[in-house]
Amino acid sequence: MATRSSIEKAAQVWCRPECSDIPMDSRLALAFAEVLDEIWNKPWLGNATTKQLLDEVAARVDLDYKTFIPTDYVQEKTNV
Repeated sequence: MATRSSIEKAAQVWCRPECSDIPMDSRLALAFAEVLDEIWNKPWLGNATTKQLLDEVAARVDLDYKTFIPTDYVQEKTNV
C-alpha cells in the first residue's frame, strides 16, 4: 500500500503542463506511488542512521573513527 505523500506526488505529474492533456490513470498513479515508497525508504537516500552512514564511509575508505577530546580539557578535569 502506497503512502498518501507518494500518491500525492505521483498524481502531481498529471498537473504538469507537458502532461495535463493526458487522462489520469489512478492505477498507474498508485503503481508509481508504490515505486516512490520503495525508493524513499532506502537508507542510502537519507533515512540512514549515523552508524549506517559511518559503516558506509568505512567500507569505502580506511576510516578509524574515534571521539576527539582535547588534551587541555582532560588536564583541567584531572587537576580539579
